[in-house]
Amino acid sequence: MKNLRYFSFIILSIAFQSLGGIFGKYAALSLPAPSFIGIVTNAFYILSLGCLFFQAIVWQQALRHFPLSVAYPFMGLVNFVVLFSSAILFQEGVTLANIMGLVLISVGITVLSHKIGDSA
Repeated sequence: MKNLRYFSFIILSIAFQSLGGIFGKYAALSLPAPSFIGIVTNAFYILSLGCLFFQAIVWQQALRHFPLSVAYPFMGLVNFVVLFSSAILFQEGVTLANIMGLVLISVGITVLSHKIGDSA
């Protein structure tokens, strides 16, 4: 049960990493012309950096409670969030290769999640 409570650090890390990428895309789309001042004053860019900062903090907490070999594969869930968010928010396409990649990631995460359940 303790491991499941600490698993929230992995979930938060996935969320912050995903949001960082999504805000980064919004930042890129909202810049009329790339310039240093334009980038550092862009609200989406600042939000992206903030998300990545918080991701680093919660990731360190996750690594305090799980071996890297167990925690890191769960970061593959970022691919799910980003793929579906990009399709919904940015009307980007989802290909068969994307779906097959997500299936492979899912199998790996499922296998590793049994390690967490076994050690709880």
